[in-house]
Amino acid sequence: IRQLFHFRETGETDSSTFSSAALFLFFIPYITLASLVYGIAVPSGLFVPSLLSGAAFGRLFGHLLHKLDHTSGTFADSGTYALMGAAAVLGGMARMTISLTVILLEATGNMQYVLPLMMTLMAARFTGNVFNEGLYDIHIHLKHIPFLEPEVPPIAERHEIVAGQVMSTEVKCLRPVERVGIVYDLLKNVGHGNFPIVDTASSGTLYGTASRSMLCTLLQRRAFGQPHDVNNGHYHSNTDGSVDYAELLGPKRLSPLVQWDTIERVYPRYPTIDDVQLRPGDRNCWLDLRPYANTAPYTINETASIQRTYRLFRTLGLRFLCVVNHNNQVVGIITREDLLPDSLSDSIMRGRNAHMTQGSGFS
Repeated sequence: IRQLFHFRETGETDSSTFSSAALFLFFIPYITLASLVYGIAVPSGLFVPSLLSGAAFGRLFGHLLHKLDHTSGTFADSGTYALMGAAAVLGGMARMTISLTVILLEATGNMQYVLPLMMTLMAARFTGNVFNEGLYDIHIHLKHIPFLEPEVPPIAERHEIVAGQVMSTEVKCLRPVERVGIVYDLLKNVGHGNFPIVDTASSGTLYGTASRSMLCTLLQRRAFGQPHDVNNGHYHSNTDGSVDYAELLGPKRLSPLVQWDTIERVYPRYPTIDDVQLRPGDRNCWLDLRPYANTAPYTINETASIQRTYRLFRTLGLRFLCVVNHNNQVVGIITREDLLPDSLSDSIMRGRNAHMTQGSGFS
């Protein structure tokens, strides 16, 4: 790369620089192999190959201009064209402008290239946007990664959508004090990363949230109370022998406390539900989630606009958002997938189909 940038033309002999044939024979195979290797997901990188192939192409272009001019000095040195070619290929691949300008300026140490680099990178960005998105954006879509753009999708601006239309209503909730068997089965059957905790003793109001990693850690460390600890206490039993759940929510802790540093000590290798082994009598034990629950989760009302929901979700970098009604009862949950343009379109179509179904029913 240093030779492509700094070797100067020396006249018709061309003794200390690259020939046109050498640059051409290097550029075509190199950029082809770089594209193939990157496409097969080999960790070979793409920044340096783009920089090197662009420098070779720019050097070749400058070399041909000097050949046409018969080295009379009309055009800039071939190293300058190599720098602009590297910037053009990098800008067309990554669609970055300011950051690449700074990187290339630091590599050259010459401030006179500020304007040419900015014009080259802007031209590469605008030209590439005519045909497709940047390479990194394309791979985000190919891998189905739920990436939220900085601006609200245009479909959300054209239609009046509220949070209640895009939320998922199949919410898996836990109680502040829950049976170990229920928690274990829930973690085993679903792959959600967080679970709302609702207080059934107060008509299902939102109490907080619990993460999957925390629940697996508590189960693995057996941080739950035995059922006889409840039966021998001051709790009353119903006619069917079950414990009155409303009385479990008193100030008494029903399971041993695990310190927070103990839970986070294994980060990022938290235990999974497959690492948890329950004994025959553990399923009826009580797991007290009140000391570990996030009692101040971010929520949004079901009547809030999708624009407000989108900006709140993306500004705070959330992974999920609990949707509540006016009584602070959980009615749904919103994830990143629910805010993608395709999901918003499906929500609009479901709303239209439901409206048409209701209209045909009345007729």
